[in-house]
Amino acid sequence: MRYWAFFLPVGCLVAFAAYLGVRAGQVPTETEIINRYAAAYVAEVGDGAALTDCAATPHPHDAIRMVVVCQPAQGDPMTFLVGPRGRLISEGERGVGA
Repeated sequence: MRYWAFFLPVGCLVAFAAYLGVRAGQVPTETEIINRYAAAYVAEVGDGAALTDCAATPHPHDAIRMVVVCQPAQGDPMTFLVGPRGRLISEGERGVGA
């Protein structure tokens, strides 16, 4: 048996793992973050909600990347605090006086 035939599948697995690692390490853009949370807002509110109801502002604290606020035509606004890597920060994690 040829040695390259043995190492070819191993090399493919290593290349695939490297690809997955690079993809997992990428930080989402601000546009991707706003679109993600605007879509979550529309899915939760339903009728009458639009993606354009949402806007984002940067946050001065390093633990919070941005604040996405979605204001429906009627009712209270929904606020999403987003961490540095695009993850939603829960109430218990805030602790920064936001």
